[in-house]
Amino acid sequence: MSQLDDYVLGRGLVDSVRLDAQHLLWKLHQGFELHPGIPITNHMKIAEIGTGTGVWVFDVAKHVPSSVRLDGYDISDDQFPPRNLWPSNVSLGVMDSLVDPPPSLRGQYDGVHLRMWASNVRESDIGPVIRHAKSLLKPGGYIQWEDADLVNPIVQGEIAEKCDACLQGLFHQVNLDYSWVSDLPRRLRQEGLQVVEFHHGRFNSDATQLCTRTYLMALQEILNGIKRTSSEDINRSVTEQEAVLQQMLGQAKSGMIYNWTPVSVLARVK
Repeated sequence: MSQLDDYVLGRGLVDSVRLDAQHLLWKLHQGFELHPGIPITNHMKIAEIGTGTGVWVFDVAKHVPSSVRLDGYDISDDQFPPRNLWPSNVSLGVMDSLVDPPPSLRGQYDGVHLRMWASNVRESDIGPVIRHAKSLLKPGGYIQWEDADLVNPIVQGEIAEKCDACLQGLFHQVNLDYSWVSDLPRRLRQEGLQVVEFHHGRFNSDATQLCTRTYLMALQEILNGIKRTSSEDINRSVTEQEAVLQQMLGQAKSGMIYNWTPVSVLARVK
């Protein structure tokens, strides 16, 4: 069984709405869907692994020629839109991205997109995902990756600071190691990729509140996921953290800021 089967976040309606809202968050932050450094050709093929609701591939389909092929893959199809809503050049399918892809997909894509894998990988082992993405690419193909650095958040407000201190301890208890996110360029280079561009910054003011809101939603999902898979001792810590989270939800309009730090990388197969 893959590690992805132990997905700490949920796949229900609220979880899907959060994913779609996070797509808007990244658009506000970056100003694009497909990185402008990736050259668009008429018959190129682009894959997204960990596609979730497919919102990214659906959006990109509106901004590239209809002859461009867009394939979204995920370990579960629970969040896929109904098939009759898929654009003609978009396909969604089930695939485990922690193991080698099938031979028919290797070396088939000009670009691979990944986003928000931070809670999908435990024990900081992102190597299998990078190797999977790389194996999908043609020579000279690109990886576009956006992720959340939860180790170095932007925090403002007493309750937010208290929550973050408790969360970091809880993450350590349950082996949720997010340190690889800020180290992503080095991890990509280790796998033989050329890092073309790397950004590790913070959200502008127009995206700050959206990040806080979606992060609070994600934290509730993460806490629920930890409770599903943990011992009674850890669940007591989760219950305490949930009480702090409720206090944060009550202060969401008070100027409190609780943002993860956005990390984005463009890399290329040498």
